[in-house]
Amino acid sequence: MPFTDTPARKRIRKNLRHWWNECTTQERAHGRTWYAEAQAYAQELADEFGISRTRASMVISAVSPNNIWERNKVDARTILQAVRDGVPAKDIKCCTYDANKLKAYAIAKGERTIEHKSRKTYSFAHNVDTLSPEHVTVDKWHMRAVQTTSKQPKEVRTQVTPLQYDAVAEETRRVAQELGVDGHVLQAAVWVTIRDRWGR
Repeated sequence: MPFTDTPARKRIRKNLRHWWNECTTQERAHGRTWYAEAQAYAQELADEFGISRTRASMVISAVSPNNIWERNKVDARTILQAVRDGVPAKDIKCCTYDANKLKAYAIAKGERTIEHKSRKTYSFAHNVDTLSPEHVTVDKWHMRAVQTTSKQPKEVRTQVTPLQYDAVAEETRRVAQELGVDGHVLQAAVWVTIRDRWGR
């Protein structure tokens, strides 16, 4: 699936509509509240460590790849505590890739930010920080949802180029607008729905 041509974009929209229709009332409620709750946690970290919510959101996002949410929160707080207490990055234990830990540590120190070229973490940080309707977090589960309507696990492509990411995000926003919700609401609802159907 090329993701960027007209037939592919049409399938993306069709599949997203399918998964939205598949959502239970509870799963849609999850979509409407998840990022607001994540934002509240980022604000909690910002208040605790005397930093902006934007920086806290970027730290959260930097340690998010392949990290479950509850552990993601723990790791973000651990990194911010380490920076506050002068603990070197090499002594921090996190459940993410070492490169992500080092990136989050530098962000926590105010030495770098997440750039637009890092599409997924850039969008995630914006969704958490401001509930941005202009950004969509396209992770592995979202990529699965835009490619299949199967209720059973199916092998699909989960890595995309920046242009392909942008196409998926654009079509997600388009469907979300049709449904009268923000893109991050659709993404969060679809995320929990396909994950639950696939039993993971």
